[in-house]
Amino acid sequence: MLRDDLSELIGSDQVLHRVADLVRYASDASPYRYIPQVVVRPRTLEGVANLLVYYRNNGRKATFRAAGTSLNGQSQSDDVLIGVRGHWQGCSVEEEGRQLRTKPGTILAHANARLARCGRKLGPDPTSNGACTIGGVIAMPAALPRQRRHSK
Repeated sequence: MLRDDLSELIGSDQVLHRVADLVRYASDASPYRYIPQVVVRPRTLEGVANLLVYYRNNGRKATFRAAGTSLNGQSQSDDVLIGVRGHWQGCSVEEEGRQLRTKPGTILAHANARLARCGRKLGPDPTSNGACTIGGVIAMPAALPRQRRHSK
């Protein structure tokens, strides 16, 4: 059974399977609803790596979810949802603000508050910046500035 397999890989306390948990993760800021088979909240990189190997070997689909502020449903899944908000927060400003080392569950506004001390900030600036996370911003291609193509 999926729940048992994943519990063996990362620990049963990191695998959510109750109907109440699944329904809670079945929605984001979009109008779409997909109920996952299971929600996992791994605490370590090794746990994430083990999960990804399991999914590949067993034909499972994995969707990463941080804050769930998506307006297009991309933080939902009808298979396995990997939550990276709770155990994946924190950032450090380096090189006088030219570099930010961050975890995917860090809220964008928190990262920008740290960078503001150096006169810098991350773009884009969505209205959900008080809730959305770095992982979601990076995963959402529409939120990133378009690169211009230069022809010779």
